[in-house]
Amino acid sequence: MKKLIIVALLISGTTLKAQHDVSVDVLGFAFSKYGLGYEYAINSNNSVGINFNITSKNMFDDGMSNNPIYAVIDGEYKYSEMNIIPEYKAFFTPNKGNDGVYMGLYGKFRTSKASNNTFTDVSGLIPSLGTTDVSTTGLALGAMAGYKWKTSGALFLEATVGIGKFLMNNVNYSNALAEDDPNFNEDDYIPYIGNAMPLDLRIALKIGIRIGGGSSGE
Repeated sequence: MKKLIIVALLISGTTLKAQHDVSVDVLGFAFSKYGLGYEYAINSNNSVGINFNITSKNMFDDGMSNNPIYAVIDGEYKYSEMNIIPEYKAFFTPNKGNDGVYMGLYGKFRTSKASNNTFTDVSGLIPSLGTTDVSTTGLALGAMAGYKWKTSGALFLEATVGIGKFLMNNVNYSNALAEDDPNFNEDDYIPYIGNAMPLDLRIALKIGIRIGGGSSGE
């Protein structure tokens, strides 16, 4: 029994000493993007984390088809997107541990869906209008840089910018006939910058709290 108590105390002490940063991206609210970030301190200079967010707007598009006829018919398309973003940060000027200037690497797994988009069915003798959902799955890798300001208490502020490249981007239509419409452009519905070289852009302004943590000299 004494051994079990000692082990429990050791585990409890390790958990309390471990540093956990939990944050929200307040800048994302401007783009109807909502999510949470979590970061674990490996030591005072290095951390790993993961971010999760959902949004109802395509940050890289105005939300309407570039085809004027389809845009009039559909208006702003119904959109949903989910992102899972693991990341690594190296801090160069830590003062309170895992704060100050940093650079890092990130990955992004993204799914999106634009619903009920008009296209022209050209499979028959007489063209007719139909609708399709455009769903995407993407995987990107990128680099980032930023600054984290830690207060004397538990709060911190963080600004991040990053750029990456999509290594994979699959597009699926709920109605395969849309693929035959030369005036239906799937790029209207895919959340990235550029077509020949699809790029990912990250901009975040976070506010969060730090739970646990030891001295900055760990």
